[in-house]
Amino acid sequence: MRSRALALSATLALVLLPSQVPAAALPLLRTEWSASAAALGWVVSAYLLGYALAVLVVLPLTDRVPPSRVIAIGALVTALANLAFAFGAHDVLTASVLRVASGFGLAGVYMPGVRLVAQDAEPARRGRAVGLYVAAFYLGGSLSFLATGLLLEPLGWRGAAGILGGIALLALPVAIASTRGIAHIPGERAHLDLRVLRNAPLVRTIAAYTGHSWELFIVRAWLAAFLAAAFTLRGLAPTEASATASQWAALMLALGVPGVFLGGWASDRVGRTKSALLYALASGAISIGFGTLLLAPWPALIAIGAIYGAIVAADSAVYSTAVTELAPPGRIGSAQAIQAVAGFGIGSIGPVVAGATLDLGSGWIGPFLTAGIVGIATAVPLAIGLRGGKSSH
Repeated sequence: MRSRALALSATLALVLLPSQVPAAALPLLRTEWSASAAALGWVVSAYLLGYALAVLVVLPLTDRVPPSRVIAIGALVTALANLAFAFGAHDVLTASVLRVASGFGLAGVYMPGVRLVAQDAEPARRGRAVGLYVAAFYLGGSLSFLATGLLLEPLGWRGAAGILGGIALLALPVAIASTRGIAHIPGERAHLDLRVLRNAPLVRTIAAYTGHSWELFIVRAWLAAFLAAAFTLRGLAPTEASATASQWAALMLALGVPGVFLGGWASDRVGRTKSALLYALASGAISIGFGTLLLAPWPALIAIGAIYGAIVAADSAVYSTAVTELAPPGRIGSAQAIQAVAGFGIGSIGPVVAGATLDLGSGWIGPFLTAGIVGIATAVPLAIGLRGGKSSH
């Protein structure tokens, strides 16, 4: 049912509302904590790492335990962890620990939600339904950037984190209401089943998703800081530059919402593999050159950034849908767990590597170049499925 997909999407968006406070405030945290760019990359990535660690248990468990119950618990855990971040993060270590806890909670919401939406949708409309849900992942992140940008100057980053963490608590009642009455389809096992890796098309899809995640997480982690650097060069004070940059980053990344929905729609028509490959090549090409735009005319930077925000998101729903279709019915939880561990676990290293390139003096070319090269390299093997006629539709 479309109404159920919308309600689950609202749950995910609420859960993600505080998620980008550290990324939006990176220049300020770097000064306040006297931290390197690589260290702050870990603060952003700890959220993703926590997610990757938790899904090893959470997603296989949804083959036995109703995903609706897992989603409700996850929504509560991540909201409480984000509230704790507002008051308990005092350096890179404490911030990272609390971000890991928040990622634990997200693991109970995101992929189990994909499973319920895919289960509830008709096969011919599954790509669009999952696209709608995955679009909420981008909407929540974009709203987080926007709200943080609006709150940063009057309240500081702690005030922003506290308010957004409080609002995120609303995800719990929405989660309970949106999952009521969903039938649970039990699987064969309640722990990770690596036999799904014998499926070559599934492995290629997960590998491409991993590169997509690497690229996406670098963009989400460092886009606002890149724009803040551009504003600083144009004469803005640090706090004003960060606040303004966060709002512009929100607008760019918000275009991922229609981008991911259209990606799912296109994959229903031309096939999962072909659409994913085309989107990956396009976003990778933009990534490779994006870091050179620091001093570009502002209209050009905004226009390219808007296209970037839409295309870098477009293949998300394609991969998530393909995994549910390629995995054996009783092992979807295990397949999603491997997808999430690879995508979020390996992808979480991306922002750290990107930060390290800054510390090593690459300028802003390094972070985005790193994103694009990996994104393209992991997507190219999808062409094997096209040649062999074994692509997921």
